[in-house]
Formats: sequence, C-alpha cells, structure tokens
Amino acid sequence: MAEYADKFDGKSYPLAWNTSYAKMGTQWRGRFDVSGYTEFLDLSGNVLELGSGDGNTACALVPHCGNLYCIDIAKTSFMTLGMKDPRFHRAVADARILPFRTGSFSAVISRHVLTHAVPGDDIAMMKETARVLATGGMVLIEVFSPGDMRSGKGKEIFPRTYLREEGLVWRFYLGQELDALVKEAGLSVRHFQILSRKVRHDGEIYPRESIIMMASKA
Repeated sequence: MAEYADKFDGKSYPLAWNTSYAKMGTQWRGRFDVSGYTEFLDLSGNVLELGSGDGNTACALVPHCGNLYCIDIAKTSFMTLGMKDPRFHRAVADARILPFRTGSFSAVISRHVLTHAVPGDDIAMMKETARVLATGGMVLIEVFSPGDMRSGKGKEIFPRTYLREEGLVWRFYLGQELDALVKEAGLSVRHFQILSRKVRHDGEIYPRESIIMMASKA
C-alpha cells in the first residue's frame, strides 16, 4: 500500500479508475431500486448520472428516464457490457468540472461519486451538481458510512478516507458531514436515510451501510 501512498496525486487520483476498469471490467454487483425515490425525482426530462461506472445504476434508471446522460472520468468504464446500452448518452467527463450548461438537468444521480472524492473535491463536485440542476431539480446522493464493511481498509490519508489498491480512494461519511457539504453547495436537504443491510461473502456475513440523501435547488 505504501507504493500507492507515495504516488498519490491529489489532482489526478480519480484516473486510477481507468486501470481498475481495464483490469476488472464489470465490478459492481446488485441493483439500484429507483422506485422508492421516483416521488422526489423528475425523470421525465434530462437526467444526469455522475460516475456511471459499469452501468449498474444506469441500467436501472433508463426505463424511467426521458433522456439519460452518463459521465465517468474513466474511459475504460464505457467498454463494460452495461455501458453499451444504446438508450443512454455517454461521455468521459470530470464531475469536478462538468461540461454542461447551467440548469440543464431536472435530476442528478450521484451514487458513490463522493465516496471516491478527497476533501476539496467533494465541494467542487457538489457545487457543479448544483449548477447544472434546473430550478426545482433534485439530486440523489449515496455514500458509504463508517459502519460499512469496507471502512478502515487501506492507508488513511484524510479522516475516514483511505487509499487502497491501485491508488483508489474510499471515503466514509458521517451524516452531519454530508449534510454540511450539501448545504454549502446551496442545496436544501429533502430526505435523509441510513441504509443498513447484511451481505454474505465466502460464507461470512458482513455489514453494508450507506447514506442516501435527496437535495433540491430552490
């Protein structure tokens, strides 16, 4: 792990996902159930998913969306099977500097993008999210919290933020930390939920825990 810590680049670290997808391809299991959040989200217009990865969330979203736009900083992620779906638009882009006009989207989906962001980049991403949201638009955010099985693994480079294999950053948020971040970006919290569950892996039971937050633009 020391070899990755020595090479940690605070500006280009998200590009480590290029290597990860090139080596592993599809790497996210499970499915996102958007049905529990459709009362909050206007999916009839332009919808943006940040950090679309291998298409796990996008495939669940697209049947409900008018126009789904997916971005990821890792161009290799678009080579995975899930991202070959012709029903959504794809672009390589950085969530810290979004290539879209102000107010372009009625909804933004940000599942585990902030999970892989160091302090400073988190607020840059949230402010860009707020900028591209239309007035009255809503963002759905999901991040891991410290009760998750992955917490504590790797070298701690910031509080509850760990550098792991191949230079990947994993961060685990407290509820008040995410609340403050969203409000600093100028958004209003509309829904807060801690999602706890158990998973079985190699015959062992492990805890999974994340925070889901909905926030709107006035």
